[in-house]
Amino acid sequence: MATIGILGGNTQETAKMFSQICRENGRKVLLDSYKITKENSISIVAIDEIIFELPQIFILQETTDYALNLEEGNYLIVNADRAVVPPPTEAGIITYGFNGKASVTASSVADEALQVCIQRGFRTLNGSPLIPQEFSTPCPSSVDPLNVLGAIAACAVCDVLL
Repeated sequence: MATIGILGGNTQETAKMFSQICRENGRKVLLDSYKITKENSISIVAIDEIIFELPQIFILQETTDYALNLEEGNYLIVNADRAVVPPPTEAGIITYGFNGKASVTASSVADEALQVCIQRGFRTLNGSPLIPQEFSTPCPSSVDPLNVLGAIAACAVCDVLL
């Protein structure tokens, strides 16, 4: 039902975290990586789909040279700590990171766990309201907590239970 493009930074780690959360919730997930240029690639994750389409959701992990043409009904999930948050568009913009203004942030990081806080609610892909909430999630020490927050934000947009 959703196709997600992940740009900049460690796209594979975020894609793997997102895929793992989806699979734990019984979702079928397809994962691939496409080269855009010699240096850059985009991870594409499709949930419950057989064929990749253009992504409806982009995760921008750090400022890149990619030009995104976002339309109404699309989402841009932005790492507020490492990327420039673009001005509002027709697309929904959701921020994540340790930045106090981020929509999805962590209130604490402990041994192998992350206390996640959704500070501002938003509408999910199917139009359901997601209300502010707080919960704990695993965060292995080998994984960048920012990638976990990005994956959680994408899961929330895709109506995958957190």
